[in-house]
Amino acid sequence: MKKMKKEVIIGTIFVVALLMAMTFVSAISATPEKSIEQWTQEHTVEVEHTTIYKYEQGYLEIKEIYTGIDLEKKLGVDNLTDVLKIPVEAKVAEEIGLREGEEKIFVTEEEIVVTREDDPPVWWTTYDYPQWTYKISGVNFIRDDPINLVWDNTNKAMVKSEILEEDDWTDNVWEEDRWVYDPGYGYWMLDDPVADSTYGWSGRYHARLWQMSDGAVVSNAHHDDPFPHHADEYEPAESLVASFFNQPGDTDWTVHGNNWWLNNRYTNDYGAYNNGWATRTVYN
Repeated sequence: MKKMKKEVIIGTIFVVALLMAMTFVSAISATPEKSIEQWTQEHTVEVEHTTIYKYEQGYLEIKEIYTGIDLEKKLGVDNLTDVLKIPVEAKVAEEIGLREGEEKIFVTEEEIVVTREDDPPVWWTTYDYPQWTYKISGVNFIRDDPINLVWDNTNKAMVKSEILEEDDWTDNVWEEDRWVYDPGYGYWMLDDPVADSTYGWSGRYHARLWQMSDGAVVSNAHHDDPFPHHADEYEPAESLVASFFNQPGDTDWTVHGNNWWLNNRYTNDYGAYNNGWATRTVYN
């Protein structure tokens, strides 16, 4: 009889423990991962954006400064500042309107999406590919251009090689770095650029490439205007780069134009428009 009571007690403890474990797991399962829409809303801030261009001692210095009360509220910082220096000959500096020691200053009011290094955008909860590129400012990341090209069943080396077969395209590119976050690797990845001009002072087509941990390759392709060098086209650049994989007689690739919805419809201040659909190319 005593043995039976002991077995009943042990059985009861086991059942209670099992129910508690099931309740704990259920509670976790009942808490869905934050959507990218929620994340974006929480990371949107209003700022004053100041860009300062200065030519001095053979270098073009580009300084970007973001200030605003929202930065202090959401990130605990009073400003975001980033500086890029590019070697430039004096005659080139004069062609783009800068003399030795001279500055040009541009100030705009903007709404930006910004986050810390350890708080990446959770695009994978909804989409198969990242939606946006980000530029870095210290340990913070500011959302920038939309992803508009993806490749499957291939790798970045093959994609890049195909692009570099085109006249004037090079991977010797001066640019401001861009990043995307990969949940598989668990870190932000730097872009690998190609363009039809190293500097693009008078304008250029420019594409940034990333190799994702799941095997996909993603890109933002755009056209840059002349100095001070902003993206002024997305859709034409997307079509141009996609055409490199759709040449007559080339059966290695299948291009699906505007095939994949990434919900990143966007028009910037310089008229560049992205329709929210990425062109998807598959290696056969």
